[in-house]
Amino acid sequence: MKELTYITIALSLAFIILSISMIPFKVINDRKVKKICELYEKKFNYLPLDVRIFKNSTWYTLPYHNGLKKQFIIRPLLKGKKSHFSKNESDVEFMKGLPSKLTRSFIIKVYMGRAAGVLVILMLALMWIDKNI
Repeated sequence: MKELTYITIALSLAFIILSISMIPFKVINDRKVKKICELYEKKFNYLPLDVRIFKNSTWYTLPYHNGLKKQFIIRPLLKGKKSHFSKNESDVEFMKGLPSKLTRSFIIKVYMGRAAGVLVILMLALMWIDKNI
């Protein structure tokens, strides 16, 4: 059982390191959202209402609204479907046509978040096993 404790501690440290390393990506992505919104407005002459409203939200002041804003970019990139907030069918082509230096950090942050979620589930499972066995 002592081994499970060491594994849980190692996973906790990995989670903390992963969480801290996500902060620069959050800051960088906030800047990139504004640039992508400018390009989108320039091409289509409008910005979806929800994105327009929450364009200036940040990850530490309005995290939920910030997620809504970034969903406008991430959904077309990862799922190949238009954003829930947009009526424009060309979103996928536009987002995939953007330079990778603008979009790569969004994808990296999504996968880092998924890895952090998996780490949390593993830690909880190991703690449950340690307690009940």
